[in-house]
Amino acid sequence: MTEDVPQRKFASSMEAFEHACTEHDTLIVPEHPMLAMVMESVAGDGLRTEGDGCAELTLRVASEDGGFVVISRTTFAPKQPLQPGDLVCWVPLQQDAELAARAQDSRFGWVGLVFASFEPEWVEDEWVVREFFE
Repeated sequence: MTEDVPQRKFASSMEAFEHACTEHDTLIVPEHPMLAMVMESVAGDGLRTEGDGCAELTLRVASEDGGFVVISRTTFAPKQPLQPGDLVCWVPLQQDAELAARAQDSRFGWVGLVFASFEPEWVEDEWVVREFFE
């Protein structure tokens, strides 16, 4: 299902995420951008930054069942630090069968990158970009 309202500002990132889970197309297609929310690290050590400045992230990707978890990283160093609860644009690239087999949810095996952060706002068929990582 796709959104047919030309503009909508959500009260919170969680409200926007829940809306995406129920009202947007959540089919996983390689190289098709998907909405995701930054979570605390599974290891409980917060968000990590790699030597090149890219952020290593645990994400909950929007899906009909309320979302699935993946580990990802940004394409470039964010100028504005990402925090748990931030919305991002995650692009799945390929599924790693070995990684998928080690998790309860095979979607964990999707490998992808985070290209941008979003505001909790939908305008003219797309999420409003807060920062494009370049």
